[in-house]
Amino acid sequence: MANIAPPEHRSDHLTGQYIRHGGKLTSTTTTTTLLLVHRAATTKAKASTYVLLVHPTGKRSYVSSLWDSPAPGTYAIEYRGIRYTVTLTDEVAVVTPVVTTS
Repeated sequence: MANIAPPEHRSDHLTGQYIRHGGKLTSTTTTTTLLLVHRAATTKAKASTYVLLVHPTGKRSYVSSLWDSPAPGTYAIEYRGIRYTVTLTDEVAVVTPVVTTS
């Protein structure tokens, strides 16, 4: 039998296209749901928006701050040591891992 990593160890856990309903992002291919939440108060170390992962049980867990990037509509997050680019429009969101070259 193949040795397959459990889902919690997959590096592409958040990767994919999401349907956007305001601050709720629903994956088009998995059961993953993300929430974009605005902070009431921010600091230099914290962005004004952060991302929560909604588990199948309804429990929510913190993913990352949503950091602005130089390109309009493009943001950055980090989850479990992996950096992602998040591209947002009014209708969809696309989350892709950042490919680094050594």
